[in-house]
Amino acid sequence: MKKPQPNERNGRAREPQTRERERRTKESHRKEQAGRAQKLLLTCLSRLVSAVRLAAGALLFTPLLALIVYVNYSVDCQGYFLGDLDMRSIAQMILDGKDIVGFDQILARQREVLDTLVANMDDDTVPETIALGSSRAMQLSQEIVGTSFYNSSTSGADFCELLCEFYIYDRRGRLPQNIIIGVDPWIFNLDIDAQSKRSDPMMYAEFVSERLGIPIPYETEDTSQNWQYLFDLSYFQGNLASLQNEVVTDGEVQPVPDGVDPYTLDAEIRRPDGSILYGLSYRTRPQEEIDMDILYQTGGMAFLGNYPEPDAERLAIFEAWIQYMQAKDINLFFFLAPYPPAEYDNALEKAEEYGGFLGTEEAVRALGRKYNIPVYGSYDPYAIPAESTDFYDGLHPRYECVARIFPGIPKALADRDAGIDVSLSHPVRDTAEDADGAEDAANAG
Repeated sequence: MKKPQPNERNGRAREPQTRERERRTKESHRKEQAGRAQKLLLTCLSRLVSAVRLAAGALLFTPLLALIVYVNYSVDCQGYFLGDLDMRSIAQMILDGKDIVGFDQILARQREVLDTLVANMDDDTVPETIALGSSRAMQLSQEIVGTSFYNSSTSGADFCELLCEFYIYDRRGRLPQNIIIGVDPWIFNLDIDAQSKRSDPMMYAEFVSERLGIPIPYETEDTSQNWQYLFDLSYFQGNLASLQNEVVTDGEVQPVPDGVDPYTLDAEIRRPDGSILYGLSYRTRPQEEIDMDILYQTGGMAFLGNYPEPDAERLAIFEAWIQYMQAKDINLFFFLAPYPPAEYDNALEKAEEYGGFLGTEEAVRALGRKYNIPVYGSYDPYAIPAESTDFYDGLHPRYECVARIFPGIPKALADRDAGIDVSLSHPVRDTAEDADGAEDAANAG
């Protein structure tokens, strides 16, 4: 028999050792894989537990976060979102249908009141109709207008203020269906005395630039940081503390006590529809005093000095504003409050000096014809007709006079849609113009 070679003997001796090493290696791999699987399982379980804890924490925290946001927004003791607390107190009186005493003491903040009021309106409280203008339009009331209504006019409003009254509604998405625009003869006057010190030129420039597309340089306040206060715990604590304090309105603005007839009070009242009720003694002044006011105005009509003609640039902006509102399907009406006869006669006699006064009505009527906007009233008292007894003073027609001029929204809409011309004739002015024409013809002959 052949003897095995040395190498053969060594190879056979190593076979069991090799198999053992392989077995051990495979066993080690199985244990390693099992360890990895176990570690992965433990990791997944750990992450699942963490997710459950986070979800549970979120479920517990969400109501608290919602409460913080709700309180910080709805109480808003510093006025970051809804306006000054005093202004909100006044706005709430209006929304509650209260007559207000003392509003004439805060005329410098009347735009703030309007802005705060509109900010606190909702879809159910936005009026169908609003009026824009100055105090000469403040006798327009819900009773006259015949729909839900808020008179948004501001005392002494100039051109800038007139457009800002509208912008307050527009930028908050609270536009009405109908707007009555009280157009005063001074709004197209660039003279410094015709500009209200209470107007906001930056708000006006923002509206004209951003909404009408007519660039005017302006700067706006950055309010983007205010939203951090929605989640601020310290602000939340401050709001909770403010709930325990009684709100005191600015100045002496207070509601008329329940059961008290506002017509008996000798104080100026702002009605819940925004219209104005002058105090009893002012409404019942002797006619001699009123005539003295009128005579004083003939010496220099308020805001109408240095005004040869309406400014063309402002007329262009006014027309762009009309187009903007009609593009939003708003029904527009122009309201021209009359002047006392003595003042109008004075303007006719000094036509060169008061060219802007007379020219404004012509411009407004031309725009009314162009855009199918009814024009109610006239600066001409003879067209109404109105006498000196129809005025509280040298600027403001009485409630009864305004009620004769404007028929209410339902009839105004019906007349417009029926194509009825509501323009008034001007007997005195037309007669004077006919006389001048006859004189010119005679001279030419």
